[in-house]
Order: sequence, then structure tokens, then C-alpha cells
Amino acid sequence: MKIGYKPTKAYQKFAIASVIVASALCAEAQAAGPIAKPAYTVSVFAAPPAGLTNPDSITTANGNIFVVYANATNPDGTGGFSTIVEYSPTGKALRTFDVTGKADGLKYNPFDHKLWALRDEDSNPALTLIDPKNGLKTDYTYAQLPPLHGGGYDDVVFMNGETFISASNPIVDAKGQNNFPSIVKARLVGHQVFVTTVLEGNASLIDIVTGEKVVSLQSDPDSLKVDSVGDLVLDSQADGDLIFINAPGSPNQAGLRLHLSNGTSTQITVDDTVFPTAPSGTIYVVDTKGDTVYAVRSDAFQPGGAYSASDSDGILGKVDLSTGLVTPIVTGMMSPHGALFVSAVSDVSIFRSDDLSFQGQNLDVAFKVERTGDVSKEILVKYVVKDLSSEKADDRTFTGSVQIEPGKSSAEFRVPITNLREIGEDGLTQEATVILEAGKGYNVANPATATIKLKDF
Repeated sequence: MKIGYKPTKAYQKFAIASVIVASALCAEAQAAGPIAKPAYTVSVFAAPPAGLTNPDSITTANGNIFVVYANATNPDGTGGFSTIVEYSPTGKALRTFDVTGKADGLKYNPFDHKLWALRDEDSNPALTLIDPKNGLKTDYTYAQLPPLHGGGYDDVVFMNGETFISASNPIVDAKGQNNFPSIVKARLVGHQVFVTTVLEGNASLIDIVTGEKVVSLQSDPDSLKVDSVGDLVLDSQADGDLIFINAPGSPNQAGLRLHLSNGTSTQITVDDTVFPTAPSGTIYVVDTKGDTVYAVRSDAFQPGGAYSASDSDGILGKVDLSTGLVTPIVTGMMSPHGALFVSAVSDVSIFRSDDLSFQGQNLDVAFKVERTGDVSKEILVKYVVKDLSSEKADDRTFTGSVQIEPGKSSAEFRVPITNLREIGEDGLTQEATVILEAGKGYNVANPATATIKLKDF
């Protein structure tokens, strides 16, 4: 507009109307909430029960969904308590469990069948285990306080009977570099948690894009997941890095770094990442500032792909695992944090039980098959048993199947692995491995094998 130009009344009315229309459209867009791109839909799964705020981590157990609400509690545990809400698959609140301080990381451990609630991720860390069936809670303290890295512990995963925890809020140097542990292995002794270092914050990693050795800052170790090939994945949130650890805690451990980008110069940060096991299913996304849990459904998820919840961009995005580019599939959330993928088809895993008993002359051992995702239908899970004897000529391989009934999330079966005569002749030398096989109505997920060695008992 030229200086000194005086708009006509008609132009003034048009400009005012344009502003009103634009404001109305903006308000309408905000009221509409998140928007999903084609091939995906987004809807509200659950709003918080009255009085609860700040939802964060999410997990699944026994066919239900569990979400932790930090309420007004501070990251160092001061100021209150957190509440874990158990939801039905339709989003109906069923039960609540209160824990002292701020619970951030929440995962179901299929090996001990407990909910692990990691508390106070900035400092003064503690742990509470909850039995989801009877609500019994057991508190644990860390053997070393303050931790070596100076902060707390944020998230946890369970792999092959071992427990890995992210070491959050570490002390960093003047350049922002974390020179302390970022992932630890944990074991419970009495009512204490003992940890050993698995990954150092200044560890040498291979950059996935360039193939060169790099040292990630690892200034903000946050969420942990297991990807589709069984690698441990650490989200270094503020740094925009996903760190993949192959064979964690073993002599052959190796690490890769994928730096994430949203295609602009502004660094994207992600709070949680999931790895779908099937094309059809739901990614549950917890919008912390929005006090809402959303359900993102699709038949077009990429098995083996990655989808991240970005708190900086307010999106759920698909991650290109070769370049790190994050492409939004859902936009318009306030601050997405925890994420959980639940397949529309059951994902089945197998776990060893420590239940050994004699059935006549035979010694049997129990194994349990558990499923997540859809539990509404009956499925027949097939397996192969490799039964190894001290005498190789006596080795056996046989097949079997176990039925999981509608509405049930698990089933147990027994495998005879030796008898009194063999024990008398050879001692406790036998071992057996059960391997799940693909079948109708389910996907095989990790762990897909379970082994028992009698000499370990």
C-alpha cells in the first residue's frame, strides 16, 4: 500500500471480514485437534479421569492399556504423586494405582509379569513394581545414590531376561557432552537396584547416513525400545538422535547413530519411537500438555519401520531409517510423548517358566506363550522343540501347538525334556529350546525362542 493512501470503506470492510474469517478458521482448526494424513486416522482414545493431568508413558499388559499421569509432581519427585490408569481396549478407565513422586518410564515386564514404574527421572531415582492382577506394589531404591551420571533413570526395556534402563539428566561438560553412562543393565537384589554400565555417553558409534565413526552428545537419554530386528534403541531426545545397540551388554556390542531431521534447520526432538510389527494396528500417542491419549489407526504401517512422537513439532512422524528424515503422518498435537504400537493381529512371544515337575517318570518344564494386540479371537500357536541330550544320538526335535482362548492374553504348556533314567545316568545335562512358528491369526514377536538348561537349576 502506498504511503498516504486512504483505503475506501469497501476495502476496510473487506479487510475486517478477512481477519474475522481467518480468525474463525484458525479457531476451528485448533478445536478440530490433530489431523491425520490419508491412510491414517486419529481419534481420542482416552481423556484423563477427573483430577489427573500430565500423562506420559504408556504400555500394555493382559490385553489392556496402562498410562501414567504425573499430575503436578516435579521430575525430582517433589510435589506429589503419580497415578497409573488401566484402560480397556475401548478406552474405559478400569483401575488406578498411585505411586510416590513422578513416575515417567512405565513398561510391562513379560518375564516377571509386573509393571515397572521408574520414578523421579531427574534426581533421587526410585522404582516401583506393580502386579497388575492384584495391585500389590513393591518399592526399590538404587544401591548407588546419587547415580554415577548424577541424574536419574527414565525408561526400561526387557530383553532375553535382562533389564536395561536409560540414565537420564546426566552431568554434561562445557560442550554439552555426556561422559557418563547413558544405558545401564539392572538387577534386583532384595529391595535394591544394582546397575552396571552398558553404553557410555561418549561411546564411539557408526553414523548410519555417513558410515563414519561419531560421538553423539547423548545429553538427554530418554526412552528405550526394541526394534524389529531385536536391537536396543535409545532416544537421545534433545540431541535428535536414535542410537541402536546390537547385542547390548555382550562382548560383541555395537552401536549405530541416526540423527533425525524434519527437513528444516530447526532441530527436531522426539520423545518416543515405535516399530510396528504388522501393517494393521494402532499407535497410541500420549499428548502430555493436551492431557489426551490419541489412537492413530492404519492398515498401512510399515513392519520394521519406525514412527516417532515429536514434542518439538507436535507430530507423529514416519522415520526414514536410512536418512533420519521424519515425515509427519499426524499433526496438531500439543506435546506428544509416550507411544505404543498394538497390532490388529496378535503378536505372540514365548517365555520360560521355572516350574519343573515330574509327571510319572518324566521331568516336565513349563513354557508360557503371551500375546499382545487383538485378544478377542482364539488362536492356535505352533512351536518346535529342540530337545538336546548329553548323548547326541538321543537328541530329539518335535512339534506342538498351544491354544490361547478368546479374551485370554496367555497360555501355558509343558514339555518333557528328560526322565529319571537319563538323570541317573548322565546327571542334569539336558536342555531344551522352544521356537515359535508362524501361523494363522498371529505374528511372531521377540522373544520368539526360550531355552531351559537343567544345570542352571
